[in-house]
Amino acid sequence: MSRKWTIIIIAVLFAVTAAFACFLQQKKRAYVASPYGSIPLDAGIIIEAIDLPGLFESLASDNELIAGMAEISRLRRFTEAISVIDSVTHLRQYSQVAGDNPVLLSIHLVGKNKLTPFFTLAAPPEVRDKHIRSVLGEIPGYRVTEREYQGNIVFDLIKTPGGKASLSISLVRGVIMSSPSYILVEAGIRQSDQETDIRDFSGFREVAAASGKHENKIYLVFNNLARYTELLTGRADGGISSQITNLASCLEADMYLKKTGFVMSGYIDTRDTAQILNKYRYREPGSYDIYRYIPAGAAMFEIITGTDRETAAPGKNDDTRYITDILKSQLTGEMARVYLGVEGQEAEKNKLMMFRLKGSNATEKAFREELSLYYSRQGRGNREYIISYKPDKESKYTIYKLPADYFTKEFGGSFGSYLNSGYATFYDDILVFSQEPGALSKFIYDNILNRTLANDLSYREFESTMPSRAGYYFYCVPSKILGLLDGVLKDDIVKGLEQHIEPLKKLQAVGYQFVSSNDMIYNTLSVMYKPEVREEARAVWESLLDTVALSKPLFFKNHYTGGNEIFIQDRYYNLYLINSAGRILWKRPASEAIRGNAYMIDYYRNGKLQILFATENYLHLLDRNGNYVERYPAQLRSPATNGLALFDYEDNKDYRLFICGADRKVYAYDKTGNTIRGWNQFKTAGTVTGDVEFFRVSGKDFIVVNDENNMYILDRRGNIRVEMKEQVSKSARSSLRLSGGSDPALILATREGSIKTVSFSGDVQTYTVGNFSGDPVFEYFDIDADGLGEYIFIDGNKLTAYDDDRSRMFSLSLDSENILGPYGLVFSSNDKKIGFVDAENNNIYVIDEKGKNLKGFPLSGTTPFSVGRLDRGSTYNLITGGRDNFLYNYEITR
Repeated sequence: MSRKWTIIIIAVLFAVTAAFACFLQQKKRAYVASPYGSIPLDAGIIIEAIDLPGLFESLASDNELIAGMAEISRLRRFTEAISVIDSVTHLRQYSQVAGDNPVLLSIHLVGKNKLTPFFTLAAPPEVRDKHIRSVLGEIPGYRVTEREYQGNIVFDLIKTPGGKASLSISLVRGVIMSSPSYILVEAGIRQSDQETDIRDFSGFREVAAASGKHENKIYLVFNNLARYTELLTGRADGGISSQITNLASCLEADMYLKKTGFVMSGYIDTRDTAQILNKYRYREPGSYDIYRYIPAGAAMFEIITGTDRETAAPGKNDDTRYITDILKSQLTGEMARVYLGVEGQEAEKNKLMMFRLKGSNATEKAFREELSLYYSRQGRGNREYIISYKPDKESKYTIYKLPADYFTKEFGGSFGSYLNSGYATFYDDILVFSQEPGALSKFIYDNILNRTLANDLSYREFESTMPSRAGYYFYCVPSKILGLLDGVLKDDIVKGLEQHIEPLKKLQAVGYQFVSSNDMIYNTLSVMYKPEVREEARAVWESLLDTVALSKPLFFKNHYTGGNEIFIQDRYYNLYLINSAGRILWKRPASEAIRGNAYMIDYYRNGKLQILFATENYLHLLDRNGNYVERYPAQLRSPATNGLALFDYEDNKDYRLFICGADRKVYAYDKTGNTIRGWNQFKTAGTVTGDVEFFRVSGKDFIVVNDENNMYILDRRGNIRVEMKEQVSKSARSSLRLSGGSDPALILATREGSIKTVSFSGDVQTYTVGNFSGDPVFEYFDIDADGLGEYIFIDGNKLTAYDDDRSRMFSLSLDSENILGPYGLVFSSNDKKIGFVDAENNNIYVIDEKGKNLKGFPLSGTTPFSVGRLDRGSTYNLITGGRDNFLYNYEITR
């Protein structure tokens, strides 16, 4: 064969091979056509599942939000459907037919009110109708029928018994489509013949191109979504439906599922200048710092950043034009509308509108002067437009009554139409409006106490799932916004939500943001869910410290008002004095932690009180302004190993301060910080960690000191007063108490859990009331107010109380072993209780003589607490710290 023919044959072979390859590629395309081409064009929501079995496993098994939805009867069919689909996708036959191809799930409105899913996926090239027939025939509990529609076989899966069609399935041009509605399957078959599909909708391809390649994703077609909202609102025209249609073209978001919720983020296309979101397309994003002033309990807020002058309303009244001009010139463009969600109050009275100012002092002054001129022209005095809000006796804030109700609309345009502005106040650089002055009072008070979202642990946890900058930010707690939904959603839907408020409370927060990016808008939706609902602290007030409280709170009497204030130290060693309204009067740093308790003394004997406490190396005495009294701080002779003990033998303010040193000596100081002459600095055999105790019995004084292995009973001069008949070793976890009766004795517990009584003649008796695991906590306290003390033990996670005859009264199983206390609480001579803290679970308990919780308990708290009266009256207050750095003030109901 000549070389010429060889070349020709080779060329022909190449041509034939290329033609055959082209033919195979065309055939392959016919069988693996995009499933998007089969989606009916009325879809409002489309989900692309890269791994459908994995997605539904996350929804059905790993996601507590879906599990919680199963508690709501109206949503149970939805969650059950997810479980059924989850079981189907794990069948061996499913993987044979679907392979690893992504699955599309679109949502359609069939009839007037039935939202119905439609599934499509590209089948592997080798799959034919016979494979579908074979797979369906193996599903137990169903029979399969076949029919033809426009030349394609439609399989109907019918549940037996009953004969009702459950699923329709068809394979068209390599795409498997399935739906509970045969109408949608037939619509999908018709759509497969069309040249255009849903991807040709404006903006769809653009947002799809910006999506993640290996993530589950969701698409929204806004024009089609309007029909869905009619199911929620009951209205076809105007309102939410028309707004959704005009929002944007299409949205895509990548889906990230996790155990406690989900996050979705992606792009929105809004090229039509008439669309509502178009104005945010090029708006410079902001950091929305205004949220730092929103009260922590807020149910909802919306924030926008950047100016919105094109929607601002013109001035309506020449008489108020100068007032609005003063404020307009100081606006930064950052504004928020807030719904406080206070239970039991009308929705309108819970609304705030907030604007950030460039500066507030000069602005408020100019505003007040112009407002005064306006009212003087009306012949009205300042009492008619100025309201003084006094959260306590030392502070005052001004709330202004406005001459018109359209200020927020003028400053915020359509965004400001949220409320009619009847009142306003200034706080820092924030101008706040409301319809009622009460909402402004709450705003001011929460900010005084720093009880804002910026300091709320739950919100900060949620905020970490959201971007730090945005052009628009929406946040809500779903269970708290039902008051806003009246007149927006159908009445039966609102009532249904109210009926299922408990599972709804598990939906902790929903947040949505968007920001200008890449000639589009980047949006993020975050939903956080918690399966265990914890009631919010029912505190009278919560005051923010720099960190968690460290010391036990001291009730410190204000000698001017007669009321009490709170002295506390935090874990950064900062010292605070907080008034009865929760406002921090002063804060000052300290270099060491307080050892033991702080005390209130009258150093000058003039009725003015000071705060005394010890740290490891110093004695400290502060006046009520936080200043040191002369000669203080006073250095200790040896670093302290225990807490400070304060005694006033004769109740004449001739104080004695006892503290033990690392040199094992017992030191006595006077109120000036000098060691007391005549005191024998008694030296113990071991280290003393418990407080020195003082008892007066039969006119004699006894000072008791315990080290690891010995008890020492001393007189006022530091000499042994009672010779012990046997060695007594008090547990470090045991209190030391004095029994009543005609022959009083000291009562304590040993590390082994036995009870010892020590008479003041030195006799020792030992009793056993139970078997303990070792070194239990012990308290001796008259919990039943019968004049005789009871024996209270905490061993591991069990609290047991024994009567004075050592018979068991009650036993409680606690939720952890990290228990602080117990603390004996005396409300009156015949009203006594025991309190303790579960520091692991952040709960405070107060129980009676039967082991039953007092009404309202447990309360939230995790530190040692004190009980007393902040104000004159019959109400008792419990002061404690929480894990969230707040100090809580609870009123106790008895």
